[in-house]
Amino acid sequence: MYSDYFFELRKVVGEDKVPFHSTVSKYPLILCLALAACGGGGGTATPDAVEVSVPTDGGSAQPPSRSSSDEGCQATLFHSPTIGEDYLDRVMDAYTFGCGYLGDVRTLELWLTANNASAAESLRDVWCQYRLSQDSSFLEQWCERSQIGVDLANYVRWSSVYYNGLVDAHHQNNLHEFSSNPDDPSAEYVTIHEFFHAYQMDHLDEAIYSTPEDLDIQSGRTGDGSRPWHSEGSADLFGHLLTELSGRPGQLRGYFESGEDCWARIDDDFSLWDLTYEADRWCGYHLGAWSIAYLISEHSIEAYLAFYDDLNAYGFFDGWLKNFGVTTDEFSENFRNWFLQTSRTDKLQIIDEIVSTAAQSAKRSNSGPL
Repeated sequence: MYSDYFFELRKVVGEDKVPFHSTVSKYPLILCLALAACGGGGGTATPDAVEVSVPTDGGSAQPPSRSSSDEGCQATLFHSPTIGEDYLDRVMDAYTFGCGYLGDVRTLELWLTANNASAAESLRDVWCQYRLSQDSSFLEQWCERSQIGVDLANYVRWSSVYYNGLVDAHHQNNLHEFSSNPDDPSAEYVTIHEFFHAYQMDHLDEAIYSTPEDLDIQSGRTGDGSRPWHSEGSADLFGHLLTELSGRPGQLRGYFESGEDCWARIDDDFSLWDLTYEADRWCGYHLGAWSIAYLISEHSIEAYLAFYDDLNAYGFFDGWLKNFGVTTDEFSENFRNWFLQTSRTDKLQIIDEIVSTAAQSAKRSNSGPL
């Protein structure tokens, strides 16, 4: 059933190309979950423009919202009013768990829509009014850039790097309501996956990396934002790992088992840098996650997360060499050789070991930041 579930998610990846619109920066940062349509499958392709209604009657600018019970986790969850309390609790609990494990990201907003066109349109309108009320530098034409919508799950960075003159820099995670079935882990996994993107971007100082291309390079996506193996692979791995640690036994192993149809992509000529959002879609995420799992098995979760602390001083490539002792190209080759030479059983064994080690670490720290 697990494999069938992920097969269904992979089928809904967006296929459409998105036109350029001159009203915003050419490179608005949108990082997407592979299961959701978003600008042609992720990367920095300019996202869909969606018309919104800007209220003129001075109505309330405060949408329905809730906060975490953990005072150290300060994101606000804004949501469609029709979403049930149980589902809202699951999303907020998932964010809180990710925040507790990784540390908080500030300022962060989560926008959760019921998964139908009417609800999404309404929440976009409310989001627009809220943004205009919060920041006088926010321009009305930017309201079409919310990326809130049906079957959309993504991370958006709002800053002057992407929107000239914007003062209120913040992180935004867009989510849509999945199944209310408690056996479906989507609410938890998608929330943590997108939170990890905010965690990644929060480690990059925009005073140092002041162009969209710079930020893409330091995320490991290359200057055109087309390579998903690092940014999406790590978000997938931590999304499923932390979902498992929060109470979903077998989640991480199930994820890796579900993607065996991608494994044949790795041959003697394989390079992680050959994976693209456009051509490889879900397999780019999945094989990227395998590479991060391999990296962690050679080092540790703590060592991988410490790499982010060196990004501003060293950059992605020199920081990788400093922390892991090899270049990214050497790492790609090592990963390829390991994957081709290692049995299925032994591959999955490292996944079980990662879960076991992470669970012990989380228990020791009471799920506090590593």
